Amino acid sequence: MSVTVDRDPELDTVAHVRLDFGDLNLLSPGALVELNEGLATVPDDASVVTVGPDASDADGDVGGLTAGLKLDEVRDLSVSEARDVLTSLYEANQRVRDLEAITVCRCGEYALGGGLELAMSCDFRIATDDAVLGLPEIDAGLVTGIQGGLLVRLVGLQAAKELIYTGEPVSGVEAEELGLVNDAVSPSAYGATVDELVETLASKSPIIAARQTQVFRALRSNGIESGIDHSLETIAACFDTHDQHEAMTAFLEKREPAFEGR
Repeated sequence: MSVTVDRDPELDTVAHVRLDFGDLNLLSPGALVELNEGLATVPDDASVVTVGPDASDADGDVGGLTAGLKLDEVRDLSVSEARDVLTSLYEANQRVRDLEAITVCRCGEYALGGGLELAMSCDFRIATDDAVLGLPEIDAGLVTGIQGGLLVRLVGLQAAKELIYTGEPVSGVEAEELGLVNDAVSPSAYGATVDELVETLASKSPIIAARQTQVFRALRSNGIESGIDHSLETIAACFDTHDQHEAMTAFLEKREPAFEGR
């Protein structure tokens, strides 16, 4: 399975959602289906849920969350097909936001595009200091939709505009300064930092933590979710343009795009 959900062997109120989609954990349409199916199996009684790869593997490599959509599998989609894929991505983010548990994203060394959107759907985000985080959608011929609202809430409007319009990523250190991640630490300290945060959160009363989550959920009502339909249509409509196809093709071919404004 590319997505596994397991209880922590030492903290029975903690569940881990682990992603393994291969190189850069790229999100194909099939991977998004698996991600949604995995998130649907998170135990209802978990008070803390982590999302992402293991803090480090047997070789000490940190890895990363996901570098976003697998462009070679979405480049030629019709508007209708693109809408279905984008809806699947949105649903995964929504499943995370709807969890009663406190959520911790293990961003690791990278979280880009849909990966950063997934990270922003979590309550906490931990990355390495040299991580690469950003929303490069504009360079792939797409717009950043409703999840851009999450970015504004985290870093403010002006910083969000700079990240979205330039498509330029920031390092883990810069992300921490912006408020995009809670901590950016050295790769050697990454696993311990994640574990320490999870242990602290798991020590709190599950019922009180769940009710606090409900309060935060009420605060966001009529905000992010209210614009989802318009957002999906706007992004899907990009797939009916020359520039979307050219941008994705140029990215895959590692060349500069030749935009025509149509």
